[in-house]
Amino acid sequence: MLRLLYVSVRGHKCLHGGPSLDADADVPAGVGIPFISVDQIERLVLRELRGLGVYWQVQIVDEAGTVVRRGFRSGYNGTGEHWTWRDPS
Repeated sequence: MLRLLYVSVRGHKCLHGGPSLDADADVPAGVGIPFISVDQIERLVLRELRGLGVYWQVQIVDEAGTVVRRGFRSGYNGTGEHWTWRDPS
């Protein structure tokens, strides 16, 4: 199962359906709403974060907390409505 982690413009992290985390904190296992696929998460991000400029990046993480995919907002200071998706490098 996959989980969605929001990254705010101030560097704080928040699990979708879970607690807020410090910027350097590890993602706890088994916390947050589980998703079945990357496509499901990408559709949710496009729909739910439209017009909400506080999150400039999202991370899709697996159960162990490892980043599977990252999404970055386009536009000035990451406030645009278009998202660019990248695999972790």
